Amino acid sequence: MILVNRDSDFIGIWEDVMASIGHGLMIKFGLGHEPSPDRADEWARLTRELIRQGMSHDAAGDQAAKRLFSDYRTRHYASQADTIALLLQQAGDKK
Repeated sequence: MILVNRDSDFIGIWEDVMASIGHGLMIKFGLGHEPSPDRADEWARLTRELIRQGMSHDAAGDQAAKRLFSDYRTRHYASQADTIALLLQQAGDKK
């Protein structure tokens, strides 16, 4: 039997990155839940598309969140949220 440490496992690392992105999105946009990895990917794709169309990072991330998350701005968290650029960078790091 071969044991693989979860920390060295690519899938485990990917899950950790996506969890941090989901948590970051939840804090940034006042969501009542952490988005799934698929929803986080969808947010990143839409945000990048809006940036390509000429929106600023902040406006694009905000607009994408409004479109995708029905619980947008339903919560207020006291912690400091990540920037859109950092969230997009984290989404890119998982690939």
